[in-house]
Amino acid sequence: MSVENLSHSLLAALRARYGEPDREVAEGVRTLSRLFTKERNALGSDYFADPALRRAYLLYFLPVNLAKVASLLQEMPALPARPLRILDVGSGPGVGALAVLGHLTQLGVAAHEGSEVIAVDRSRRALQEAEALWEQVSVTRRDRPFYLFHAVPFDVERPGARVPWKAGAFDLVILANSLNELFRSATDPIARRVTLLESLLDALSPDGTCVIVEPALRETTRDLHHVRDRLVSARRATVYSPCLHEQPCPALARPDDWCHEERPWSPPLMLQAIDREAGYIKDALKFSYLILRKDGLTVAERGPDVYRVVSEMMVMKGDRRAWLCNETGRPLVGRLDKARSEANASLDRWHRGAIVRVEHIERRATISRIEGSTRVELVRPVEG
Repeated sequence: MSVENLSHSLLAALRARYGEPDREVAEGVRTLSRLFTKERNALGSDYFADPALRRAYLLYFLPVNLAKVASLLQEMPALPARPLRILDVGSGPGVGALAVLGHLTQLGVAAHEGSEVIAVDRSRRALQEAEALWEQVSVTRRDRPFYLFHAVPFDVERPGARVPWKAGAFDLVILANSLNELFRSATDPIARRVTLLESLLDALSPDGTCVIVEPALRETTRDLHHVRDRLVSARRATVYSPCLHEQPCPALARPDDWCHEERPWSPPLMLQAIDREAGYIKDALKFSYLILRKDGLTVAERGPDVYRVVSEMMVMKGDRRAWLCNETGRPLVGRLDKARSEANASLDRWHRGAIVRVEHIERRATISRIEGSTRVELVRPVEG
């Protein structure tokens, strides 16, 4: 995703509301990064209560997470040409809602006029920020359609609470970095998350899409794999992307395996300045995700010869290797440089997340092989 595709109006609104990034923001970013990764047990339920952390999140993590959601909005099936109902669950300051606003504005489809976006979160403070940013970014102009926004305070973990998404079907449901923070103290967090998603899928229109984005961490990602398996085995949904099958997730067969995305990204200058001050380099968007449907649509044609590349390409002396995944399993596949040919030359362009077709893989106990005569096709690259 390029700088141009990230809303300039959002970045301007962030600077106008929270000021230019400074050393305090960089320190807040470092603190939140530790809490989101290495010190997750110390992560409070409402870090927005701390003004310094709130400002750091809004100026840095909000645009980063918005870019992740925006990349998936471009990947998912086209939205129906009608006024839409969209639900952002665990919205925080409106990451999903604002990504949708940018996406709809970019589409400019007249039939989407009057679409309704509902943001749900337990934190009233976060929802206040969402409302303020939506108002600043969505100033009505003649060249911009009008969309409705509602912020709904609601704690999805509260037992017996009447969920606010029962009235009517939704065309799009988004959970952006929120599922992993729910039901953490429950006896079976996976079961509780599955139950929540089942209620959201019940509220999804027959041609609707559910987008789940999670941090690119092994623990949270493996939890998402477990959620996926339970939903798929119960036939509550099918996976549009990234999976190319509805079989049990092969990454769960071994305790250290997991599957995440790493997409090229050119961050805005504001984020580059924060990175320099904080000592980070964020030249890629890293996350795990699921795009779910109820109508069986898939991101690409499936088959035993179609795979997703689920690792970086490992280039070593005389060899190239990558982990692949499809309905037949999760093999480590390599091609010796001496076996390179015109038929398999597209393997040189493999990258994490790409969908490829391989005519035949010589299965072996450790490293499976692509031979010189094997035809290899890059079906769907990941767009940066």
